Amino acid sequence: MLGRLGYPPAIVYKRDRDKYLRAMRRADRAEYGPLGELIARSVTDNLHKFVIPAVAGPVKLVPLAALTTEDISENALRVAATRGRLRAVKGDDGAWRSSKKWVDQYLASRYERR
Repeated sequence: MLGRLGYPPAIVYKRDRDKYLRAMRRADRAEYGPLGELIARSVTDNLHKFVIPAVAGPVKLVPLAALTTEDISENALRVAATRGRLRAVKGDDGAWRSSKKWVDQYLASRYERR
């Protein structure tokens, strides 16, 4: 229904099912905060994961959350940026930004344990 009204996608993952059901029960009792927060977090996560990388392309700077993959987490990217191993820029807001191209270069140069 939200998509039809022009809102961005909100994907609630299976791992969040219990939180979603609890939030729905609370919404039935007129406590809408938890459900609103869950939907807002889902929208934000999906924007970072799908929309921003698709729009930005390989060379534009985006938040590290938008550059995570199965191989590397946001925390690992932040540590690499802090240590100077990943080319990244820290904005005035304190958030690290990098590009898909820079992350690919970092992943190619990274030492992997065997």
